Amino acid sequence: MKYQVLLTAVLGLMVSGCDDTVAHTTAHTSPSSGQCSHLEYGTPKQSDEVLCREGYALGYNNQLKSAEWVSYVLDKETSPGVPRRNDFRPDEDIPSAYRTTPEDYREPVYSKGHLANSESIDRTRRANSETFLMSNMTPQLPGHNRAIWKGLENRERKWANDRGRVLVLAGPGYSARPKFIGNNVPVPDEYWKVIYDPALEEAIAFIIPHKNLKTAQLNQYLSSVDEVENRFGLDLLSSLNDAAEARVERMKLARQW
Repeated sequence: MKYQVLLTAVLGLMVSGCDDTVAHTTAHTSPSSGQCSHLEYGTPKQSDEVLCREGYALGYNNQLKSAEWVSYVLDKETSPGVPRRNDFRPDEDIPSAYRTTPEDYREPVYSKGHLANSESIDRTRRANSETFLMSNMTPQLPGHNRAIWKGLENRERKWANDRGRVLVLAGPGYSARPKFIGNNVPVPDEYWKVIYDPALEEAIAFIIPHKNLKTAQLNQYLSSVDEVENRFGLDLLSSLNDAAEARVERMKLARQW
């Protein structure tokens, strides 16, 4: 699928004490040119807000009070990353009426679940801190967040190390009548993730129900980029030429890399 996109590059919240540690993500934003290298393979959807951070890009749906997608490039790790920041806070780049806050999660069932993973995005303090903006969170069951989803996050870093560079795309999926927490924050019914290897031009895709699931069950939820696009209304890898895009997007693996 192809369409023209308009990228609005927005600088993230400045955090003092940034350092030059080189871990997985590198500085992919060029404010002077308006380019966002986390979107070099295409913008998945022209969402209400398209934001480019140091370590990831995000498309936010105001009505859902949720990101529809995140996109980030992971390189091979060359040194330890910075410590986890844990500074959850509202995203001031989201219009105030559509922001979520940590207070929305003051209920007994769901945790604040990252879409762009904080352990993967740990090159600098600022990059890691920006993963704790609430626009990057969805209400997630601990038995999903700390099990199958965490297992997949571990694999994305392993594949980046093994392959040298990968693109990670991820997001939530909602039913027509989702559950809500806090101030009308919807709970996803499923999650998707696509990991693309640009050197080999191959992708692995997952659509995972939002249930308490184990990492060992990941093979049950292998999908294709085509299925992810059709199910969630996305256009992934749109910068590839038509032949390469069609070939990559129809891939459906029987087992993981």
